[in-house]
Amino acid sequence: MPMIKQTIISIATLVSTILTPVSPVGVTLLSPIPEKPVLVVLAEHSLDLTTREPGEYANEVFADNIVLSLHYLKSDVERGNIDWKEIRASFEVAFVLRPEEIFAFHGNVLPEFESPVVTMNSRFFIEEGYRSVGGLGGNGVCHLASLINWVAAEADLEVTAKVNHNFYPVPGVPGQFGTSIRSQSKTQNLYIKNNFEIPVVFAFSVEGGEVNLKIVHL
Repeated sequence: MPMIKQTIISIATLVSTILTPVSPVGVTLLSPIPEKPVLVVLAEHSLDLTTREPGEYANEVFADNIVLSLHYLKSDVERGNIDWKEIRASFEVAFVLRPEEIFAFHGNVLPEFESPVVTMNSRFFIEEGYRSVGGLGGNGVCHLASLINWVAAEADLEVTAKVNHNFYPVPGVPGQFGTSIRSQSKTQNLYIKNNFEIPVVFAFSVEGGEVNLKIVHL
């Protein structure tokens, strides 16, 4: 996917301007990222948006909520003003975690994960535009969290997901990575810490009925 590679390279260039080669005594520093960084894929998997739920309507709701949450991550959607044609179009979004930085799926976090640098910027409520099955807004975001858990674990990042989604399978994701998300709960969250000594990039793409997540280091 050439577009996502360009997105990653653009982020790498941005990170390279942040990491300055100052050398305090006794501190191991990150090397500046080269202008054309070598991208090493740590892990990659996809979700098929056509197989989220058996029923056609429920599947559409789950798929819509997954891509809407990624638009909230991208910060290109206005709460309460959802254009589903635009939401469903192909797009990409990526973020960087530098060493020791934390991602949390939502902002209601446990004390040990205070002040995450990245969240999904959403509570997954109907008021934010999320669709519902049976009155529960945000159906499907657990599937996205499960994908992120799976890829991050395979990338050897430090993952904490205290509540498994074993009460209902997440299609296409091994059961041990099923992740239950509820923004009212600190434990029903997903936490990922960059335990490497270099930045990592989480790069998502939505295209052709599929969500792909690739984690690379720079």
